[in-house]
Amino acid sequence: QVGRTLARAQAALAWPEGSPPSPPPPPSPFAPLSDADLRTYLGPGGRLLRPHDLRLHVYHGGVEPGLRKVVWRYLLNVFPAGLSGQERLAHLRRKAGEYAALKVLLAARAAPAELALVGAAVRKDVVRTDRGHPYFGGPEDGHPHLAALQALLTTFALGHPRLSYCQGMSDVAAPLLAVLDDEAQAFLCFC
Repeated sequence: QVGRTLARAQAALAWPEGSPPSPPPPPSPFAPLSDADLRTYLGPGGRLLRPHDLRLHVYHGGVEPGLRKVVWRYLLNVFPAGLSGQERLAHLRRKAGEYAALKVLLAARAAPAELALVGAAVRKDVVRTDRGHPYFGGPEDGHPHLAALQALLTTFALGHPRLSYCQGMSDVAAPLLAVLDDEAQAFLCFC
């Protein structure tokens, strides 16, 4: 895409005589992954048959925005290999329950000073999340998506004490949460 933009800019600038314009870049070998394309990578029962080919397709062509919610879970290894569609749904339900229990356990187990320190570090970035995006827009107090992002990142930090929270983690977690619209699934993808 950068090459195509550069070629257009060069043509628009009408380089001085003697400077030949560069040829247009070759087209991408893949268009963005569509629903029909995704189905070609799935076998009976919705099992992913060719994960490597799926990754290559996404690498070269991207994913249609409406499919990101589905495809990102494959790309980020949320599902063990070989699960059918029904097994993936059961896996997500089980993991959502595990996440809810982990969140409560870690918050209860943490010392109040540690919980306050981690919470404050996470909060600094959470309130800076792209508030212009409709998912995170609106008043800060009581905002459910900001609260979910705070909980997700705090749970991660408490569960990974050697790493804890680092500035910018919210920049990775926020798009996951906005696309998946599910705190537990966003946590799984973030991990």
